[in-house]
Amino acid sequence: MELSLFKTNPISILPYDGEAFYYGKVIAEHDANIFLEKLLNEIAWENDQVKIFGKTIVTKRQVGWYGDMPFKYHYSHSIKLHCH
Repeated sequence: MELSLFKTNPISILPYDGEAFYYGKVIAEHDANIFLEKLLNEIAWENDQVKIFGKTIVTKRQVGWYGDMPFKYHYSHSIKLHCH
């Protein structure tokens, strides 16, 4: 079911397996900049950590953890309890 939020027909951008569609601009530039600033400044970003051959590595990837209830997240043999 397609959302009526998008006014144009999407362009399929994956030539083989999977589905990805490009809808063009869906948010005005001014509004997009406001959302970006909020995401950059108001999210409690933290770097992921992974274990590779028993050594803990802090990655460049940053994630923000949010939910209605506390939850456990398992990734690369690490368990994190998050709730914001």
